[in-house]
Amino acid sequence: MSKFHFAALCGFFVIMPASAEELAPVALNSLSQPPQLSSAPVLDQQGHLLGYVGQLVTDQDGKPAGLSIRLQNGKTTVVSAAAVSYDGHTLVTSSDQPQIAALTQPQRTATAQ
Repeated sequence: MSKFHFAALCGFFVIMPASAEELAPVALNSLSQPPQLSSAPVLDQQGHLLGYVGQLVTDQDGKPAGLSIRLQNGKTTVVSAAAVSYDGHTLVTSSDQPQIAALTQPQRTATAQ
């Protein structure tokens, strides 16, 4: 490949604007405008499906503030938008957040002896 072709190819990538799918993961609350997330999957940090977006709640300025998640077990929980990362198409949160852990962990019951 000639130096000219290489320079032209590099220039193409520098000038080409990044699309929403190419964002580096950022906290959902750092976005100035809420993205369209209706029924988008929400993963844990290991890539396992936790559930799907129920509703995105915004603050008075229109920035994402909270996210309701319909979990796999049919229950719904709400997490802060600061606890959810977003890269343009994937939402990731931690399954060890208390409100998620309480709903996804099996119920333990004491037995009489």
